[in-house]
Amino acid sequence: MQLVAERHLIDLIKPPSGSRVLEASGVFAKDGAYYVVFDNIRRIARVDPGLEPGSQLHKWFGPTRPGDGYEDIAFSPHTRRFYLLIEAEKHPDGTYKGLIDECNEDGRPAKRRWIDFAFARRNTGFEGLVAVRRNDRNYLLALCEGNGGNAGRKGRTPGRGRIQVLRQAGEVWKVVATIALPSSVKFEDYSSMSLRGSRLAVISQKTSRLWIGTLRFRDWTITGRGRTYDFPRSRLDKPKYCTLEGLCWLSPRTFVAVSDLSKGDYAKRCRKRDQSIHVFRMPASSGRR
Repeated sequence: MQLVAERHLIDLIKPPSGSRVLEASGVFAKDGAYYVVFDNIRRIARVDPGLEPGSQLHKWFGPTRPGDGYEDIAFSPHTRRFYLLIEAEKHPDGTYKGLIDECNEDGRPAKRRWIDFAFARRNTGFEGLVAVRRNDRNYLLALCEGNGGNAGRKGRTPGRGRIQVLRQAGEVWKVVATIALPSSVKFEDYSSMSLRGSRLAVISQKTSRLWIGTLRFRDWTITGRGRTYDFPRSRLDKPKYCTLEGLCWLSPRTFVAVSDLSKGDYAKRCRKRDQSIHVFRMPASSGRR
């Protein structure tokens, strides 16, 4: 992948009161703006694509909700609502399940529903969200962070990426199908995804790569193996982008992405590019199979 532009988010948006970090986790491009969500605050930022520091076009959008933050953001042009993903929280039945907050186009909160899918741990749940409409029905696609939807060592064993297909059933989102990514997608984790037509893009934070494949809607399967692309690397072939957590198609060859906060033991090359918003372009070459 080739970098087109990037900017630290703190140059564009003031962090919430009492904080000095902006742990970006999801992004959606809509109506000439980038809508960004964060791990450390349950609120949306609206960022102008010019990425000019000091611009009055960058602003917070909608009210702050209590809680740690959101993992991703999606929008449906059919329901005219944003969908905001909470990775997993303790459910009344004792398991950990994801939640989806809905808000109107002006940012006003509308509804909150559980996802009827249990995880073993709170911090290894859903990471990506996409809104889809097929055959006059609305769906959400929710990307599991760990391989096979697992945590721990099993979740880090590559080749079992999973996306849950959700439909609203009263007060919950029910899993109606599971999309299995090809076993050739050797990602340690899965941090976000985006859909453009039938072209599905998925990224990995730990592997620092992007995979693109074709989604067949009639049976929720992937056709073929797809292709994998590296995000920019150092001269020693080390990842420069180590915390990518949000992704959205902008055009057939370009994406906007956002990065989370680097952990304390991350290399300097990673910390230089964290808590940022980036625009990447796919190279003319075909990428890895």
